Amino acid sequence: MYARVTTTPISAYRVDEAIQLAQETTMPAARSQPGFQGYLMLVDKSNGMAITITFWQDEKDREMTSPSSTYYKDSISKLVPMLTAAPSVEDYEVVLQV
Repeated sequence: MYARVTTTPISAYRVDEAIQLAQETTMPAARSQPGFQGYLMLVDKSNGMAITITFWQDEKDREMTSPSSTYYKDSISKLVPMLTAAPSVEDYEVVLQV
């Protein structure tokens, strides 16, 4: 399994709005992608930092949803008004899972 970790700095006063956007649009869009295995969102409401981890069956699936893909660009574009800085993206292979 493979994972993408996106760290997204959000305006602290718009965190709840970002969570709602993730529930209503981002998660359903991720679910519809080939090889989707899971979605996890972590948030520190005090400073607006959000970490989203998406899980993909194989490396090819993760690469098809890379930051240059239409899927990813559409998802991030909806967050742009809420951001305080550009998101950072890191890709990993999942080697242990409980």
